[in-house]
Amino acid sequence: MANAKAIKAKIKSIWNIQKITSALEIVSTVKLQKVKDQADAFKEYMTEFLYILDMVDLAKILWQKEDIKSEKELIVVVSTEKGLCGALNSKLFKQVYEKTESNKENIDVLCIGKKSLEFFTRSWYNVIWTENLKDNFQESDLNSIKWLVTKSIDEKQYKTIKVFYNHFKNTMTQLPTELQIFPLERENFEEFAKAIELDLTGITFEEYNWDIIIEPSEEQYYEFVYKKFISDMIYGAVIENKAWEHAARMIAMKSAKDNSIDLQKSLNITYNKQRQSAVTQEISEIVGAKAAMEE
Repeated sequence: MANAKAIKAKIKSIWNIQKITSALEIVSTVKLQKVKDQADAFKEYMTEFLYILDMVDLAKILWQKEDIKSEKELIVVVSTEKGLCGALNSKLFKQVYEKTESNKENIDVLCIGKKSLEFFTRSWYNVIWTENLKDNFQESDLNSIKWLVTKSIDEKQYKTIKVFYNHFKNTMTQLPTELQIFPLERENFEEFAKAIELDLTGITFEEYNWDIIIEPSEEQYYEFVYKKFISDMIYGAVIENKAWEHAARMIAMKSAKDNSIDLQKSLNITYNKQRQSAVTQEISEIVGAKAAMEE
C-alpha cells in the first residue's frame, strides 16, 4: 500500500493546487473587467479630446517635424509586475530584443513593470528608470515616466521615442505592439487609433482657417497639448497591457486548473487500481491459507 499512499498524497496536493488556480482565475476575471472599463473610458476621453483638437488645427499641433541630431533612441517597455501569465512578457521581449539588439549602445530604456527591468538588466541594456504599478493603478502613477519623456523631448535628447506593449484585442489574442510617439507621424497615430479602436468619424486631420482665440498664447497651448497627447498615448499603452495581463493570467490559471482536473482523474484511476490489486492480493492470501489449513 506504500504506492497507494503516495498516490493519495499526490491527489490531495493536486486538489489544493486546483483550488488555488481556480481562485486566481476568478480574481483575474474580475480585474480584467475593471481594466476593460478603464480602457473603454479612455477611448471615450480620447475621442472627445481629438474632436476638440480637430477644431483648433490638430495637424498643426501634432505632426511636427523635429531636427534632432542625436543618434540615441529611447524605448518605453510595458510589462507585468508578476508572472503566471503565460508567454505574455517573453513574446514582447523577444520582439524588442530583435529590433534593438544591433543598436544596443545607442538605446536607453524606461521600464514599466518588474519583469521588463529584470530582462533588460540581464541583457545589459542601459535602463535609466523603472516604474512599478499596482493592479489598481491611477494615471497619476505614471507621472514620473511622462515627465521623463516630455523632458527628453524638450531637450531633444533622442532621435526617436517608442513604446512597446501588448495590445489587448480579445481574451485569446496577444499582439506585441510597437508605437512611435516621437516624432509623432500621422500614420503612426492612425495605426494606434485603429489598434485601440478609436472612433475617428468626423475627424479630418486637416488644417482649418477658423478665427479662434487661444489663451494664454498659441505657442503655450500647442506645447501643452502636444505633451498631453503623448502622455495619453503612454497611458493608453499601459491600460492595454494591463488588460491583456489579466486576460493572460486568467487563461493560464484556467489551463492549470483543467490540467489538474485531468491529472487528478488519472491518479484516481491509478489509486483505485492499486487499492483493488492490494485487496485482491489479500483475498488470495486468505483463500490460500484456508486451503492449506483444510489439507
